[in-house]
Amino acid sequence: MKQLILSLCICCFGQFTFAQVVSSIDFEGATKTDTDYLMALIDSKVGEPFDSLTVKEDVQRLKNLNLFFSVDGEYKEENSGDYSIRFIIQEAVYLYPILSISGFDDQLKIQAGANQINFLGRAQSLGVQYQYYDRHSIALFYNAPRHANRKTGHEVALAKYSTIEPLYFSDTTSSFNFDNYSVSLGGFYWLGNKWRLGIGGMYMWEKYEQIDNADIGLGKKEFAFNKYQVRLKADYFGINQHFEFMDGIAASVFTETIQTQDVPQASFFKATTDFRYFKRIGRSGNFGLRNRLGISTNNFSPFAPFVLDGFINVRGIGNRVARGTAELIVNTEYRYTVMRKKYFIAQVAGFADYGTLRGAGQSFQSLFNENTIHLFLGGGLRLHSRYIYKTIIRLDYSINPTNPTEKAFTFGLGQFF
Repeated sequence: MKQLILSLCICCFGQFTFAQVVSSIDFEGATKTDTDYLMALIDSKVGEPFDSLTVKEDVQRLKNLNLFFSVDGEYKEENSGDYSIRFIIQEAVYLYPILSISGFDDQLKIQAGANQINFLGRAQSLGVQYQYYDRHSIALFYNAPRHANRKTGHEVALAKYSTIEPLYFSDTTSSFNFDNYSVSLGGFYWLGNKWRLGIGGMYMWEKYEQIDNADIGLGKKEFAFNKYQVRLKADYFGINQHFEFMDGIAASVFTETIQTQDVPQASFFKATTDFRYFKRIGRSGNFGLRNRLGISTNNFSPFAPFVLDGFINVRGIGNRVARGTAELIVNTEYRYTVMRKKYFIAQVAGFADYGTLRGAGQSFQSLFNENTIHLFLGGGLRLHSRYIYKTIIRLDYSINPTNPTEKAFTFGLGQFF
């Protein structure tokens, strides 16, 4: 009887007793990145059962930090029967330059700055950005998207944003010097590895000064607002990074309310969805799709929150050509790698950008009116640095197929989406 009981115990618990566990985890090549932070992010743990599938998922999780040129995972069975794991990482220069120069006709936009994308070795961003877009702007930002506890994150930003802003009244367009001073705080909470919730707030002081003589019926040429924003956001991160290639789905839902002190007609609620899809095609191709759908309070106001702009959503369309209270934007792009050299990778791209707005105070039907629909087609070149990670020189040329006089050339850093 004792032998029978012993045999049953061995059958039931033998697998547990002799389970292969992780004896050690090393990060080779991680000289600028905090290995304790990386250890906290992966699912493989010393002393826990070994699983080769978990190692594979950890490799992709480290790639998706968007910090490393390459990540490989190796594991080896020791004499004890346990496993040692080694992640082989190729790091980069993390002081990421910000540079973008683009324009349409007599309109020029310049962005310049620097962003330390691996601040403290913990995948945090600390940066400063200067912008010339009619006038001078500057922003300071700090972003820790994921703390070592894997559950929380936070962001802080200070900014002065100044432009010459066209405002659209009932039958008149007038230009204003526009200044916005803001301070923003936000926090994140992660639900697993792919879902993140965010909440934040912002205080803004805005000033408008009319610089032309258009009759807009306001009785004054200068006014200022105190504004308060509360925002909520939900993000899904399902895109896997493979250096210049991306594959998968990402989506976000963003809502905000902006209340303007003493000027209720300038207050509004806004909700926006953003969907992105990327698909690898063969060894060298990458298809990308972005769809944005937004809606806001439909006040008949010159301060409508959505805008069609060649720097933001429709390449080639021009400088803030229209404002509205709802938007439908579709961007598609096919990228094909044509050259891989020691210091750079070259891609060619073809794209189509579509955008339309609902005018302030109008119905949803106006989204599909012929005069509100804008389509631009184009092609471009992408040069990926293999020295400074995430540094992509982008050259794009686009044209309106129904009106070839509308066209533009754009130069910048980073993919358009």
